[in-house]
Amino acid sequence: MSTFGGLNIASSGLNAAQMALEVTGQNVANASTAGYVRRTVSQSENVSQQVSFTSPTDSGQGVTVTGISRMNDAMADAQANSTAATSSYWSTSSGAISTVETSLNEPSTSGLGEAMTTFFSAWQAMANSTGTTSSSSAASAATALISAGTAVASTISSGYQAVANAWSSTRSSAAIDVTTVNSTAQTVAGLNQSILSLSSSGSDVTGLEDQRDAAVATLASLTGATTRTNANGTVDVLLGGSSLVSGTTARSLTLAGATDISGASSAPVTLSWSTGGSVSLSSGQLGAEVASLAGANNGTGGVYAEAAQTYDTVAKNLADAVNYLHEQGTTATGAAGGAFFSYSSTAPAATTLAVVPTDANGIAAADGTKGALDNTIADQIAQLAGATTVSTSATTTVAAPASTWTSYVSQVGSQSASAAARSTAASSTPQSPPITTGRSPSAMPSSVSRRRSRTMATEE
Repeated sequence: MSTFGGLNIASSGLNAAQMALEVTGQNVANASTAGYVRRTVSQSENVSQQVSFTSPTDSGQGVTVTGISRMNDAMADAQANSTAATSSYWSTSSGAISTVETSLNEPSTSGLGEAMTTFFSAWQAMANSTGTTSSSSAASAATALISAGTAVASTISSGYQAVANAWSSTRSSAAIDVTTVNSTAQTVAGLNQSILSLSSSGSDVTGLEDQRDAAVATLASLTGATTRTNANGTVDVLLGGSSLVSGTTARSLTLAGATDISGASSAPVTLSWSTGGSVSLSSGQLGAEVASLAGANNGTGGVYAEAAQTYDTVAKNLADAVNYLHEQGTTATGAAGGAFFSYSSTAPAATTLAVVPTDANGIAAADGTKGALDNTIADQIAQLAGATTVSTSATTTVAAPASTWTSYVSQVGSQSASAAARSTAASSTPQSPPITTGRSPSAMPSSVSRRRSRTMATEE
């Protein structure tokens, strides 16, 4: 080997070592940078392509840096994105049912259950205070009854409005998420274009790949999107088998349907491609939001619409059952009983329920065939509190409002506990195994981060 040959080998080695030191420094500097993936230097031996007769013992031509690559694991990244999508779905679902559960305000002294108990107790007190309009006890009982009925109506209306507002808030959040998905998809397509252009000229694209991975992770968390890597270094992003991003082009989503809870069943909130065709999401934050916005469906629909329908059902059945009996009664003045409750036939009963009588003269507590001091009707209405079914006409029987409410509260509690447990389980699942992926320690569970730090120190 000539002296110059030895110098060339030494020079190539120094250049490679210098590059390795720079990459190590970059790794250390970004150890806490979210989304940063560790780099490593790729090297290859310089091999002579000619036979040398003057230096038969030639030991080689040195080393060449062939590139800088990221120490990521595609399978681990895919698992992390899948876990994030599941966690986001159940966290959002748990939040929705928790919001409904909170709005029920049960059990408490200010919940609907207690309000109905007070209302039926007031009817019992009315039954115990029968007499003429001059009776102070009857007047006092009537005032308490009207107040209790008004409280029931107000509680139902407030509960309905609370879930209606939550529905609207979730609708707004879903719209924002769709905008985020569309802009992020455009970002991925743009990064694909940059990576494709720069890699063809031999430029380092690892930073762009980090940015693209972060954007893909956002899409996965929002929609459960998956990826497919192409031979040219670009990635496709898929939603249910259809491309959201295909190489350097991106499609967009559109959110359509009802804009308030009253239309949740007649005009369901849906996702579709802006170019046409429906999109169905079974994971991710956006998937959970759209699911929670669904209309009521016999207890299996969207959590908000199911709650609103329950309030409406309780309001209507309560009014109809009380009115059916009250209209058969007679007031203290001998007048025929009319409706005790009123509600709109064109708007939700839950928001329009109101007490009709304004004083004792409007309350029909007696069966007119049994005398002015009879309390039969008041007593029958009071007994509705413990019934499982009630009559709303001579031929119609429906579930009693009190038992309907109790059953629904129990159902929501069970759903909330289940969703919370699934959310906890999903969020506690490690998003990536230790060592095998190159994600920054800050993006990993603490135990993984510590193992990663020790590995970095050993390798570098």
